[in-house]
Amino acid sequence: MSMLVFFIHGVNTHNSRYADVLIKKIHKKLATPANFYSSFWGNLFNNKKHQTIGCIEKDFSRVCEHHKEYKSSYDDIYRYKKRRNEIISNFLGDFLIYQNPDRGKAIRKAIVEQLSQFLNDHSNQQEIHLIAHSLGSLILWDLIFSDTLGNDDPAFIFREKLNLLNLASITTLGSPLLFLKQMLDIDFSVINYYFKNSNKEETAGLQKLRWVNIIHSSDLIAYPLKAAIEDEISSDLLFCDQYVWQYANGMEKTLINMGQSDMAMVVGAEDAHSSYFCDNLDGDITSEIIAYNLLGKTQKLLERYVHPRPMG
Repeated sequence: MSMLVFFIHGVNTHNSRYADVLIKKIHKKLATPANFYSSFWGNLFNNKKHQTIGCIEKDFSRVCEHHKEYKSSYDDIYRYKKRRNEIISNFLGDFLIYQNPDRGKAIRKAIVEQLSQFLNDHSNQQEIHLIAHSLGSLILWDLIFSDTLGNDDPAFIFREKLNLLNLASITTLGSPLLFLKQMLDIDFSVINYYFKNSNKEETAGLQKLRWVNIIHSSDLIAYPLKAAIEDEISSDLLFCDQYVWQYANGMEKTLINMGQSDMAMVVGAEDAHSSYFCDNLDGDITSEIIAYNLLGKTQKLLERYVHPRPMG
């Protein structure tokens, strides 16, 4: 029997093959068969982001037309316009779209449909693992654990399907759940009800569920979560934070060495947030941590939390 591994992506994802490089790396580190599926919702509601940017451009054009005397200073009147539009398109837009109840529900529905297809294609498998990046970690939370959704939400179909399997592990990459916990008043003790209501029997001496939270050192969206939830979760959940201790790019390293830490933070943050999926040392370390989680090598996970190089 092989394991099933299901990905949920986050913001700024425009290609359904976003996880291919990471999946290839994970495959090389597994000594057991595995089937992977990269769920994709990044094509939904792009028109909303484009409309917002279009409105901004229209308003700015009106101001410029009205004040032609400032033609040489247009870029200074509304500063960083290109970068602002990139933030809306790549990050803020997706996050705000998901917060809309109807659109969030539509995103969850698309993911549930893809999970159903994945399970239908591998109906003889019993074990599943979930990997979520960025905003995908909140989507994952809603799909499995949220107690604030309406009774007709697709998340309940997702849970029904999971209840027929052994959910063995969760891995979050670049997750902002620490702040979302505060913003949305998320209580992680609801995970305890998952164990209580689960039909699965616990294997003697093993944890029912492993959750590994991976943080790139330069990723400003990713934060450790253990201290914020350890008083809420039961011993049935093995949770640990893992740090990928790398520079996001060469420019970040150069600026840090020059003592320009603020500039380094700016030039490194975006690359760091996507680095988990890259064909570089960041991706190598990420894939090894994930492989340990998939294989249940808990001792490997607990003996080291910071990873400056591939683990042997």
